[in-house]
Amino acid sequence: MAIYQYTAVRPGNKNKIMGTINADTERQARELLREQELYPTSVKLLRVNKMAEKTTKASASQSSLKNYIAENLSKVGMQEKIAFTQNLEMMVKAGIPITECLLYMESYMDNPSFKRLVNRIRLDILSGATFSKALARHKDVFNDVFISIVQAGEASGELETVLQRLASMLIAEAKLKKKIISALVYPVMVIVIAVLVLAVMFVFVLPTFAEMYAKMGIKLPMITQIMVGISDFLRNFWYITLAVLIGGGIGLKKFITSPTGKLVQDKLLLKIPVVAPLATAIACSHFISTLHVSFSAGLPITDCIFMACQTVTNSFIRNSFDEVNLKIQAGQRLASALADAEILPAMVVIMVSTGEESGSLDEMLKHSLVHIEGEVNQKVDILMSMMEPLLLILLGGVTGVMALAIYLPLFGMYEKIH
Repeated sequence: MAIYQYTAVRPGNKNKIMGTINADTERQARELLREQELYPTSVKLLRVNKMAEKTTKASASQSSLKNYIAENLSKVGMQEKIAFTQNLEMMVKAGIPITECLLYMESYMDNPSFKRLVNRIRLDILSGATFSKALARHKDVFNDVFISIVQAGEASGELETVLQRLASMLIAEAKLKKKIISALVYPVMVIVIAVLVLAVMFVFVLPTFAEMYAKMGIKLPMITQIMVGISDFLRNFWYITLAVLIGGGIGLKKFITSPTGKLVQDKLLLKIPVVAPLATAIACSHFISTLHVSFSAGLPITDCIFMACQTVTNSFIRNSFDEVNLKIQAGQRLASALADAEILPAMVVIMVSTGEESGSLDEMLKHSLVHIEGEVNQKVDILMSMMEPLLLILLGGVTGVMALAIYLPLFGMYEKIH
């Protein structure tokens, strides 16, 4: 904490006001003066407040662990971004200055990480940066699409409209993500339970039967010998199994996140019969959603397609949409270029063509998004309906093999008796 000497003026008054103010930095001093409706012409460091500095250091030392946890464990989630965008849109629409909007939201935020982020954005704006440029300094939270659309809204003077459409896009994205996660919860839980049951069978049940058969002198069939061998290995060399699982998991994660692994994953997704249509529909949903919001913000169509391509995670589908942009730059119409890509549904291409001819592309993109979202929901339902019988077949097969391994020696013993 330091004491700063300032010279400032009030709006509509040329008389200079001189005084001192306590602040941590010169920037904070200027901000505090603006909050008092004083516009500083000069701010100079007068002296450091030693007592306040000691208190600040002690307080910082006591809360260092808390700050570290808040900084590293508190992340900004999708719902917080949606609430931020919606609240900002409502306040800007009401005519409240952007800095006051941010100050209000900063006061009521629970997430300490997001609160600090909003504080930095507000200070950057007070220092002369535009809202979009302040957001651009936090690309780990706000992606290029979000920033570019906000920038277009600032340039056109329709920031509140752009924020409303961004909020709708984020809500649709969150709903889609939630639906996909919900579809995956059931099969993941079933597989986890099956693995746990198999572990119990190999570690506890099979050894008991193997010991009993050994005492009875029963010759074990091949399938039982294999299962008993696996059981012995898991029990005697569990540390090797654990090391292989951990090492394999880490290696698989690194491979999937690498460029080569990403290409393999994307290619595999487009070859699985049931998954491929869903992956394509999701990519189309992201593409059309971003294209609609960016186009309605007044951005050039080539910029809109470029940003829409960035939201498509599958590299093969993204390459097809990149070619669409190249064809448009060469003079081809949007609908024709999209039809050549053969990614979007035929109905969507027809809607885009109608929008181009009638001059209502914005409205047609909106209807196209509704159509694609319906297809995504339908394909998720189909995947779920097929997942249950496939899981039952898988579990039935595993259970059957385990039952044969356990009871087949008994059947052989009964045959010898008779």
